[in-house]
Amino acid sequence: MNIYLWGVITSILIYLLVGFYAGRKVKNVEDYYVSGRNASTFLITGTMFASMLSINGFMGDTAYAYSGYITSIVLINTICASGYVIGPLLFGRFIRRAKVNTMPSYFFKRFNSLRIKRFAGIVTVISLSAYFLSVIKGTSILMQSLTGFNETSALLISWGCIMIFTLYSGSKGVILTDTIMCIFFLSVTIVAGSYVFNSTGGIANLVTNLVNNPLAPDGMLSYKGIDNNSLFYAVTMGIIWMITVSVSPWQAGRNLMAKNEHVIFRSGVLTALITVLFLFYLYLIAISIIQINPNMQKPEEVIIWAAYKAMPEIVGMLLLTGIMAAGLSSASTFLSVVSFSISSDILDIKFKNEKKQLNFTRIVLFIFSIIILIIAHYNILSIRVLAWFASTIIAASWGYVAFASVWSKKLTERGAYYAMISGFLTFIIARFLKEYFDIPLENFLHPFFIATFVSILSGILGSQNQMKTKEEIKFQIFLHILPKKESNILDYKKDKIFAWIIIISGIIISILLINYWAFAYEDAINLKLSMKS
Repeated sequence: MNIYLWGVITSILIYLLVGFYAGRKVKNVEDYYVSGRNASTFLITGTMFASMLSINGFMGDTAYAYSGYITSIVLINTICASGYVIGPLLFGRFIRRAKVNTMPSYFFKRFNSLRIKRFAGIVTVISLSAYFLSVIKGTSILMQSLTGFNETSALLISWGCIMIFTLYSGSKGVILTDTIMCIFFLSVTIVAGSYVFNSTGGIANLVTNLVNNPLAPDGMLSYKGIDNNSLFYAVTMGIIWMITVSVSPWQAGRNLMAKNEHVIFRSGVLTALITVLFLFYLYLIAISIIQINPNMQKPEEVIIWAAYKAMPEIVGMLLLTGIMAAGLSSASTFLSVVSFSISSDILDIKFKNEKKQLNFTRIVLFIFSIIILIIAHYNILSIRVLAWFASTIIAASWGYVAFASVWSKKLTERGAYYAMISGFLTFIIARFLKEYFDIPLENFLHPFFIATFVSILSGILGSQNQMKTKEEIKFQIFLHILPKKESNILDYKKDKIFAWIIIISGIIISILLINYWAFAYEDAINLKLSMKS
């Protein structure tokens, strides 16, 4: 067996052992669904970032940076990262007060509406099923290249370890392995990056070298990138993903597991910082490869190529197994969230005791994973269709309703229901028109913004001539009552430290980027022009 196969086997064994350890601590439905609502800042940070990054961050995003759009992708992630601070302050801490097990269950309690709960559950299942399917396919392809197994075997192994682990341990295992895998791929990538930079002329000379490299995309390091429209695109996509991480069940839903509201805020700050810093470092690795391997036919494999060609074999093996682990941990997150929504929100069966509910949830999880395995094996859905549903449909459907459920005094059950349905349908129709009829729905005419506008309008019109019920009013008032356990003055002093950390970090990062990117780029361009003249 080669070293890469040993890396895969070791990674999977650790993954399963941690899952079995966590599974032994599952005593009831709350443990299985929301990890007993006792997760620390460390664990919430790990699970949010690991599920956000996934295998796409290592392959899709790095391909975008390598192709000349590093300015755009850095800006997208920076704006997106602010959602990890805005989300907890305006939404995340309030859904935790509701003490629900799923996001659709929150909407049920807030609007006292079974139809909203079921529709929110359906949207969750549609969107995250696509995410889960795309991740498991990507993970199996990577495993196939590492181990030499055929496509079917690699897919079965990926599915098996995800399913077995999630089936037994639920959310307790998911957040634990997410965090372990997060630490692993963060550490390995940092080490691997040093080898890449050393083999490509050094990170200190990266800007100058790329400016003077005739094979590098022209203008890739300028503020607008290689495309005059890319800056505007980055701003709009950044806003879209900022809202997505603020309200989506696989990101904001992790707040349901937090030990307290202070953990929600602190983990949001740390996740925002890691998102900006680590991904920027990863993109620097990707564009450094241009120096030694420009014009790759498959730019999504730039990090994989670097693992094989630009670092010692042991480091490359750890990096690739870390990428695979990121995919496995994300897939387990999506599988758990979807299964919980099917069993708890859509089917909504009443059980005599928690043990029967727990067993039923595990049966649903197993059956759902089988369906996904069949779809993945026979390629029933194309990647293009997956991208439609997996992108931002949840935020388009209930982004407005999520924030308004906390802060609006006028939104009623009918308005919320109309807003969700209209946002969902408008997004699907707009994407269809964009993809198949080439209608230029770009930037602020992106299907997401059209759907959000229609959703808001529907919510306002739907709420007219309808009074909120006593249950709705009472529950919304309850959401704004600070629990006594959250009022410890020492906790707020610690929160201020985290606030200052992100403020000071923002200032330092800005200074470094201006000095070592903006000024360095300007100097390199001026020197290049003077040499030509």
